[in-house]
Amino acid sequence: MYGQISGGAFVERSHPGSVADGYLAGLNNGGNPTVGGAGVVPIRDAPAGKATLAVRYANGSGGPQTIHLGVNGTLQQLTLPDTGGWDDWATLTMPVTLNAGTNTLKITVAEGDTARVNVDYLTVYPDGAQPPTDIASATVGTTSKYRQSLDLRTGVLSTSFDWTSPAGDTTSFDYEVSANRADGHLGTVSVRAVPHWSGTATVVDQFDGQGLKYASTRNARVDGRTATLSQTVVSDGNLVTAGLNSVLRVNNRAVPTKAMAVPDDGTAGQSATIPVRAGQPLRITKYVGAASSVDTDRSLRSATPQQAAAKTAARASADGYRQALARNNKAWSRLWQSNISIPGDTAMTAQIRASMFYLLASTRAGVDWSISPAGLSSDGYGGHVFWDTETWMYPALLAQYPDIARGANTYRQKLLPAARAAAKELSTPARPIKGAKFPWQSALTGKEETPPPWNEGNTELHINSDIALAQWQYYQASGDEQWLRDKAWPVLKDIADYWATRAEPDPAGGYDINDVMGPDEYHDHVDNSVTTNAGAQASLRIAVSAARILGQPAEPEWSKVADGLKIPVDTALNIHPEFEGYNGQTVKQADVTLLQYPWAVPMPAGLAQNDLDYYQARTDPNGPSMTDAIATIASAALGSPDCQTYHYMRNSVDPYQAAPFNQWYETRNGGAFNFTTGQGGYLQEFLYGFTGMRWGTDTITIDPFLPPQLPGVDITGVKWQGRTFDLSVGQQTTKLTLRSGPPLPVRVGLGSDDVRKVKPGTALKVPTRHPAGDATNCKP
Repeated sequence: MYGQISGGAFVERSHPGSVADGYLAGLNNGGNPTVGGAGVVPIRDAPAGKATLAVRYANGSGGPQTIHLGVNGTLQQLTLPDTGGWDDWATLTMPVTLNAGTNTLKITVAEGDTARVNVDYLTVYPDGAQPPTDIASATVGTTSKYRQSLDLRTGVLSTSFDWTSPAGDTTSFDYEVSANRADGHLGTVSVRAVPHWSGTATVVDQFDGQGLKYASTRNARVDGRTATLSQTVVSDGNLVTAGLNSVLRVNNRAVPTKAMAVPDDGTAGQSATIPVRAGQPLRITKYVGAASSVDTDRSLRSATPQQAAAKTAARASADGYRQALARNNKAWSRLWQSNISIPGDTAMTAQIRASMFYLLASTRAGVDWSISPAGLSSDGYGGHVFWDTETWMYPALLAQYPDIARGANTYRQKLLPAARAAAKELSTPARPIKGAKFPWQSALTGKEETPPPWNEGNTELHINSDIALAQWQYYQASGDEQWLRDKAWPVLKDIADYWATRAEPDPAGGYDINDVMGPDEYHDHVDNSVTTNAGAQASLRIAVSAARILGQPAEPEWSKVADGLKIPVDTALNIHPEFEGYNGQTVKQADVTLLQYPWAVPMPAGLAQNDLDYYQARTDPNGPSMTDAIATIASAALGSPDCQTYHYMRNSVDPYQAAPFNQWYETRNGGAFNFTTGQGGYLQEFLYGFTGMRWGTDTITIDPFLPPQLPGVDITGVKWQGRTFDLSVGQQTTKLTLRSGPPLPVRVGLGSDDVRKVKPGTALKVPTRHPAGDATNCKP
């Protein structure tokens, strides 16, 4: 309890027997591992050499549990046997190696850990020595009055506590941590410290190497005169070089610093000794500049990464912390002019705003990059880019932040040559493949990054269609024909060429796409995945439409193959079979139901409802949240009866969000954290589900629907082709108000011919649909 606790872990005292009078809890929350939950304990004045790390724990789960722990960033998974009950404690040991001087013990929950344990203490001692008996408070002091809050309006994380030293001196701390929204290359950590004693204190400024993976550090330097710490980070393979530069200020002034002795794990640090007086506050701030050799928002010729980082940190320190914070707050304020809220329901509004905050915090305008399934807050999924961006996160940004969403498309456009090369590698004289094959896992180079033995890179080909749809949606939302011609058309054309040559003529007629994996990743090497075929069909028709708009020639094969691709229906069950030979097996996640949204495959309402019901009963409940997000949108469009839509909506969020900051797990049992993919799916329920909003090239469509449990949905700042409008879905009436831009053509009802023009400053009012049957008594 005297270490540094983070990531959702906390101190608890409800079970007796803790030697430390408080144990680390919260490593598993309601059956979900708290991935990233951690406790860190410093060990000082240690001898170098082999040692033993001991952990005292209680495990009343009924079975073995796993956790990661170790020394100085070298962690390994340890299995902790059941102790018989939560009041029963045991000690387990593991070998470690200590550095001379300061070492750091860490216990944490990694992806794949189960972690249903309470941890009383960690201790380390040299091989052959007796375990120590004094607890940590004898050396590091105690913490009290701990509070932490995250301001979604500004992105500032605030932490406050009182720390009492072993000598009994107390200091009050208030920290503010900010990744500056106005300057994507600047981060600040600022603390207001009030000592309740007089004497000298040491201020420490570090780059923490414990999180360093697949990279190494070089050229750590301290300029004591300017209180500047610098370091270079180089990725394995030398693909990327990054510069870090930290400027330390105390009460807005430079103080002399010196280099610190640090662990050999990539950490670098500087420290300063300052006089303090009781009751006299100090403002201590570090301004951190970061830049890389692959930045897309600055001239790479003007400065090296280290020079650019140094310039950012120096400029911010000269301006001062308050100005940096004010610029950050103003930038966030502009973003929050677009909003989604539930009138009268502050809890759900907080869930929605948190989801949008984490999505926005993982990307920004002007960056030719994309978003990984855990955003920038985690290295889950290796930081790679999947279909998660185009299908789940991108549409949630496109409606209100098209300038930010555009970067995901630019990322794919930039890497088109690699996708062309991948298609060429698959081509043979007997089976020529044209166009572009985008990777399932994409990173810096655009080559396939899926590691063996995983096969998705070879068969999960629907990624091509997901990319084509995203490119087309941006054109629909922006109306930017020049962008379509110069940027998107090469991607759309090459994806169409790929599908036209990847599809195989069937002797019985039509075309097949064989040996693939659909979004249901439980079934590989299947033929005619209905969702893969539907996406290929849509991609081919998108290319035909784009060609017509641009006056470009469309290959005749595009329409021929699109019309011939099989979208089979099982007439006995009146459903779409997931693939040839499908007979009701469990599926991982939304697959066939994607035909309704986003692919908009024409089908009778009865068939669409049957698909929804049939596959909902066959989907693994331990899969990701997006299945229920799609079901919410589809059932709202169908006007599904009774409590279906409301249940889908609640099931898409409640099992996945974690206290205290409404962050997301990938599944009910843990997985990637903070899962921006799930957040994107959840946001789409409000943007496209309850509003019925759909993009078009010449109109937008609305078809509002609300279950009675929702008082309404208010959405502000939606953008479409130079217009900005608001939507307010009420229980009886939905109102669309055009804030700015030319008159807005609105189609009322999915598939209807009722198109109305809304003038600036005026509102269109239409009835809101409701579920048939009894939807008032919706028990969980």
